[in-house]
Amino acid sequence: MKIVSNLLENIEGIQIYYIVGLLIFVTLFIVISIKTYRMPNKEADIIKNSILNDNEPGDSIPS
Repeated sequence: MKIVSNLLENIEGIQIYYIVGLLIFVTLFIVISIKTYRMPNKEADIIKNSILNDNEPGDSIPS
């Protein structure tokens, strides 16, 4: 692993990829958290119970 870290330290401008990756992760985390928080309780219950229903016909998540 030391070889990889030495190689990456010697590449100029590699830090931008770390920053971009972190920004993408944080942005997606915030968007998914907000979307989950704003989800109606009925839809959350359907998703929660669908795990136990073994995919019976008619048990679909409304769009």
